[in-house]
Amino acid sequence: MVLFTIALALLLSGCGAPTAKAPPTTTFVSKRYGYSIALPGHSARWYNRPALANWTSGSIGGIDSPGFDTFTDLKLSRNYLLAAVPGRWSLSRWTDFAMSARSEICGLPRSLPSSTLDGARARVFTWSCTDGYRIIGATALHAGRGYFMLVISPIADSRSADLDAFQATRRSFRFRHV
Repeated sequence: MVLFTIALALLLSGCGAPTAKAPPTTTFVSKRYGYSIALPGHSARWYNRPALANWTSGSIGGIDSPGFDTFTDLKLSRNYLLAAVPGRWSLSRWTDFAMSARSEICGLPRSLPSSTLDGARARVFTWSCTDGYRIIGATALHAGRGYFMLVISPIADSRSADLDAFQATRRSFRFRHV
């Protein structure tokens, strides 16, 4: 009787029941900068423009800059910019450089709690711009390169939704061999 009760409890607790499917994601791989990320939804949801040249400029510019891998969420009008620069950086110096490269129409960056990017220590920051966009960014160092990832959203969007999108992308980020 005890075994029957245990078996019934296991059956009723969901063992053997179909599991919910994870939402679909699309994985993008950057051969130029040596990383991959998974973004929500099917590939038709995304406009992807790989970097046409290595980023060497001192400014981030806009989403049309040829030095960035750019991903645009066509459903939410959210943009993701990613790039890497070779060099001997400390994480603090690289973060200061990446934050100073923001457009002149953007306010001063504010640091958020430190984090990781595929296990590497990362600095996280945010700023807002007068053109109506909020940026959440991360910097990290890996294999002699300084990496950065920016998530750019309309200020009208929920801050918590922006942070959730940033965190999901940060968690999906993987360094790859170049």
